[in-house]
Amino acid sequence: MSGRWLRRSGIALFGLVLVVASILYWTRSKKGVSAETKLAGRDVPYLDGKWIRYSAEYAKRAQIEMMPVERSNLAPVVSVTGTVTFDPEKVAAVGARISGRVRQIFKLEGDPVKVGDVLAEIESAELGQAQAALVSAKAHAAAATTNEKREKELAEARISSNREAELAAANAVSARADFVAAEQRVRALGGVAGGTPGILRLSTPISGKVIERHVSRGQSVEATHTAFRVADLSSLWVQLAVFERQLTAMHQGDPVDIYPQGDGDHKVTGSVSYVGDVIDLETRTAPVRVEVEHPEIPLRPGQSVLAKIHTSAPIASSIVVPRGAVTSVDGKPTVFVAHDALSVEPRAVQLGGQDGDRVEILSGLEETDRVVTSGVFALKSEIFR
Repeated sequence: MSGRWLRRSGIALFGLVLVVASILYWTRSKKGVSAETKLAGRDVPYLDGKWIRYSAEYAKRAQIEMMPVERSNLAPVVSVTGTVTFDPEKVAAVGARISGRVRQIFKLEGDPVKVGDVLAEIESAELGQAQAALVSAKAHAAAATTNEKREKELAEARISSNREAELAAANAVSARADFVAAEQRVRALGGVAGGTPGILRLSTPISGKVIERHVSRGQSVEATHTAFRVADLSSLWVQLAVFERQLTAMHQGDPVDIYPQGDGDHKVTGSVSYVGDVIDLETRTAPVRVEVEHPEIPLRPGQSVLAKIHTSAPIASSIVVPRGAVTSVDGKPTVFVAHDALSVEPRAVQLGGQDGDRVEILSGLEETDRVVTSGVFALKSEIFR
């Protein structure tokens, strides 16, 4: 019995030793960097409970710097993607106005133009008829005016009756009205008095560049056909859709930095010209328009851009830290809060607004805290691999 009891006791003791050894191994492995590794000569940070500890040599090598948090007003910068569009006042559609055949083209896509430059010529029988009617109406008006003058003189000399003078005056008024109507019809069709009969000269009403051409030589066109589009690209709009929670900070005139997608090194400056008054019920956004005058780098209508709006309405005084002090750990914004000169605590925080250099902290920090502002990536990469 005693031998059997001893064997059982030995087995139980061996099992207990295995359990204790497993617990110790698991506890040591959770620290990220084991004491054995530290003793082996690797000068790296390691977890000690909730603290990350490191040596003075490592702090110098990783350039770890700390600073106290501050309470300050912060005018947030709102970042949102948008699309470049034309300024409606700086784009023109040049249409045919009448049916006809394209006789000649003078300007192509990309050509610079000035006000009044002829883009193309169209042969039109309708315009020819209107111009002929104008010539006839002009002649009738001239004849009626001459007759009116003669009958008036005869009536004054009592050679003819006043009745004949009155009829001549009425005919003259009617003829002049017909002439004005004929002249207006030619003008409405795009022609000019005294121009080449039956030839419509399509001209641009604005200066800029030809951006679209929808006609070819010999092509037949209808009155509703848009032949050219001309735009002045020195003034453009950027259309944005901004969430309603961010709208209250925005005002007309706020400066905006525009970055073309995929090119974060170059920017164009503009300003907010309109903040929408109506919220879209599905997207919970409102339109915001940014005007860009004489962009330093080319922008193309339809192009996607990133807009950073520097709002002019500061938020209430709050705790702020440098943007470089915030990193992401397990998908959560995190800062390293100083415990002493050689240890810090990783602490999750809730972010608010931000400007170009600072971030508002809504919760997670106190005014007495100090945070790591330099060497954040080095600490994160060693502990949270």
